[in-house]
Amino acid sequence: MLSTIREHADSWMIKAILWLIILAFVGTIFYSWGMGGSSGTGGGAIATVEGEKIYQQEYERTFNNLVDFYRQQFRNQFSDDMIKKLDLKTQALEALIQKKLLLIAAKKQNLKISDTELIAHIKELSVFQMDDKFSDKTYRNYLQFQRITPGEFEDNQRQALLLDKLEKLFRTNAKVLPSEIREAFNNTEDKAKIDYVRFNSDHFQIEKSFTDQELNDFFQANNKRFEIPPQIQVEYVKVEPKIYLAKIEPRDEDIKDYYQSKIADFRVKKKYRASHILIHTKQSEIEGDSSPEEKQKQAEEKAKILATEIRGKVMAGADFGEIAKKHSDDPGSGQQGGSLGEFPKGTMVSAFEKALDNMEIDQISEPVLTPFGYHIIKLEGREDEKIKPLEEVREEIIQSLKEIKARQRVRRTAKHIHQDAEKSGDLISAADKNQIQTSTTRFFSRESHNLPEIGSQPQFFATAFSLEENKISQTINTPEASFILKVTGKKQAYIPELKEVRDNVVTALTEKVNQEHTLSKFKELEQKLAQEKDLGKAIQGLDLSVRHSPSFSREDSIPGIGNIKEIKEKAFTMNLEDTSSAKVRNRFYLFKLVEKEAAGEPDKDQVQKIILQIKQKKSSQTFQEWVGNLKARAEIMIDKTLL
Repeated sequence: MLSTIREHADSWMIKAILWLIILAFVGTIFYSWGMGGSSGTGGGAIATVEGEKIYQQEYERTFNNLVDFYRQQFRNQFSDDMIKKLDLKTQALEALIQKKLLLIAAKKQNLKISDTELIAHIKELSVFQMDDKFSDKTYRNYLQFQRITPGEFEDNQRQALLLDKLEKLFRTNAKVLPSEIREAFNNTEDKAKIDYVRFNSDHFQIEKSFTDQELNDFFQANNKRFEIPPQIQVEYVKVEPKIYLAKIEPRDEDIKDYYQSKIADFRVKKKYRASHILIHTKQSEIEGDSSPEEKQKQAEEKAKILATEIRGKVMAGADFGEIAKKHSDDPGSGQQGGSLGEFPKGTMVSAFEKALDNMEIDQISEPVLTPFGYHIIKLEGREDEKIKPLEEVREEIIQSLKEIKARQRVRRTAKHIHQDAEKSGDLISAADKNQIQTSTTRFFSRESHNLPEIGSQPQFFATAFSLEENKISQTINTPEASFILKVTGKKQAYIPELKEVRDNVVTALTEKVNQEHTLSKFKELEQKLAQEKDLGKAIQGLDLSVRHSPSFSREDSIPGIGNIKEIKEKAFTMNLEDTSSAKVRNRFYLFKLVEKEAAGEPDKDQVQKIILQIKQKKSSQTFQEWVGNLKARAEIMIDKTLL
């Protein structure tokens, strides 16, 4: 996933997705994480915006929530490297700064959320619904489990609604020019295909041994690259929930309360089991000079006639599965006799599911039209939506409650240790008093802190590097554990002797030589391709291969290449059979234009869709420009030592 994000980093779509993730996160901290977005006053101010403070505790909570959000999105692909590459620390602070700026602006605009608006909004939130109605008991139970008061939750919801109301002010009805429509249509409908060769900047390597003099010369010229950064050693307490899990037995009333507060989590969607035979509507097979709309109508009529004929065979006794294998235009299910397996409501398009809801088990439908064509559907089974009964999920709830209560006990224990350690200055004795072991890390730096015993805990390291020597830290609470730190040793940065970093120097010099050799090879291949116009001949005898792109537009990210503006601009200005090249980031490309198709004329529906998209884009740009101007004019002070 991370490599995909990097490869397509210039794509407007990827940028939009990342921006939406941030916006979703900012919105979610008001709701799913309860106190996640509320202002804390602990740990000192990490920033001020127009005199209003953003506290360290608020920032750390926001950063942890953002890390958790990405972890949920990318699951096992999430890593410390991703935290750095996506710069989540900066994202967290930027989200808080933007939120603060917008709330200040909303106040200046005299925007307010009435109690009526707030109540209506909360009553519509799906998590508080029981039997399609707002449940006050579910609402209260939710707040209790989130450890947030109704006032705090409602204040946060009011802020979220206020920000939404502010953004709506920028939705525009600006006029869209014909030239803008034409350009937008061309950007999506002009198509091209290229053949290409791709290799990394160190692809061509040289087997070379370096003399001591060569290594020393390179080291002396680049010794800052090999500087050993400042390092610290930390004495710490780590209190984990697992040490308490076996000791906790939830009460029956707690189990029932949890079930009621999380009732939406136990809802099982309506399910279907079905097979189908799909007949595509093939507009390309309709000859003549008819309009696209008329051709589509003729294609649908033709597909319906064929679908009706096939249904007749099934109704006359032909085997549905065999007919599907022979006639279905859905290759995936067709090979399985038309089987779609079991799927929940919302999986298929609405027309398909509407037909399923009106069918009896084992019934064969009349041909059903969807955007994919005509379907002949066989309903094989259906399960209505239901709420899992308490007894069915009892063990699951017990485990969840154990984990919740274990984390609560962890925090209480850590709080007691912190109080004792602050009084005595002795973390070891404070931990012993609470029957918790103390550990000490090796020396580590900001740049290199792979400590398996700590794991992926950005807040641990941020706190460690902001802590004075022999001072006791505030308690750090994460989903995995609670920590209390004490820095017991520090080493200043220094330039090492060559012998200390010889392996690193050899690696760096080897990389430099290989990159220079690859660049030289790339220039040779550029010249050869310009002369021969044949990618295959240009790379003959090399460990390279010619790849073929699918059709792409100016708006698309090219599969296998990425959304590289330089390559797309060249492709759409080249003539057929022309060749070109590009170096982007750490990769080289040689390519040849093999197919090009100009956009036709947009129909009325396409024009209306483009107009809407342009207006939305203009609204978003106007809003972001305004936010940017707010930020540029605002007095913002950041204490980077706390990041």
